[in-house]
Amino acid sequence: MELVINDRIRNRKIDFFNDFTLSLAYDSLAGSFGFNFYNDPDNPEHKELLCIGHYHICKVTHNGEDLLTGNMLSQGFISSSERKMVTISGYSLPGVLEDCEIPPKIYPLQSDNLSLKQIAQKIIAPFGLKMVVDSSVESAMNSSFKKSTAKENQNAKSYLSELASQKNIVLSHTPRGELWFTKAKTKQKPILDFDLSKGTIPGTEFTLQFDGQAMHSHITVQKQADSDGGNAGEYTIRNPYVIGSVYRPKVMSQSSGTDNDSEKAAKTALASELKNLKLTIKTDRWIVDGKIIKPNNLITVINPEIYAFKKQTWFIESIDFVGNNKETTATLNCVLPEVYNMQTPEYFYKGINLHWI
Repeated sequence: MELVINDRIRNRKIDFFNDFTLSLAYDSLAGSFGFNFYNDPDNPEHKELLCIGHYHICKVTHNGEDLLTGNMLSQGFISSSERKMVTISGYSLPGVLEDCEIPPKIYPLQSDNLSLKQIAQKIIAPFGLKMVVDSSVESAMNSSFKKSTAKENQNAKSYLSELASQKNIVLSHTPRGELWFTKAKTKQKPILDFDLSKGTIPGTEFTLQFDGQAMHSHITVQKQADSDGGNAGEYTIRNPYVIGSVYRPKVMSQSSGTDNDSEKAAKTALASELKNLKLTIKTDRWIVDGKIIKPNNLITVINPEIYAFKKQTWFIESIDFVGNNKETTATLNCVLPEVYNMQTPEYFYKGINLHWI
């Protein structure tokens, strides 16, 4: 792993560091990083790159491949009889949108007949950010909202996410620090196949967690008729991870859109609930086929010990990398692909000889 800090004068490479952490998340604007290194207070290079409150640009790369470009946010200094390391942490450039409200300089907060692309460009301009629109969502990004209004105390990311979710668009960040509007790649070939029926995988730990309290058997979205003549709407979707003999209904109100959008809103609600089935894989390797593992990829798993009796496909939502002078580990945090492709999943255990299915 290589670290370079730009103090807006020039790039300064960090040659010796330890306790490195890097978290990359597909559905987040703020991938994070952290590391420790020995500060020499008499070294001009260290004085320049460690200035507090300067929010220096930090770039994380691996074998020449950009992984994250962000701001250095926090520094921790310790002075004692035993020499201590300085702790440094930060997040990717678009992370500022999660911490800050919409700037008053771009008010009014109401936008009429503007597209998500136009609204986003307007909001991020004061922050000096750039944006990238994936070709898969270009059409949706350019379609206009009749009227959209942000709240005064609403942070910028929250408002953009609210609009993007209505168009099934995900907000993320590129390795270069740009705001990225995209869709999940849930149809691609899996990059890893964990099959414990063929033997154990050294240095790998699997955890499957199901939160049944947060799941509902039937999710119903209702829309009232509005004063502009819009029709009332209602749509109910079934959650396959609550078996048929269990009744746990959930009713939600649709606050925007037309009656034709009720089905989409119900599918979005189901996708959110499916996040309560999580797979975590901790492994001792970062690299697959010569490249570092990244979110927005698929894996497959067979592991009866975590109730995965047949091959299951999972989507890597985020990865936590940890490295020090003793070991390196990667923790893959995975969800069902249907969390992002808006489809209704097939129950994992369908076809397995269990008497209650």
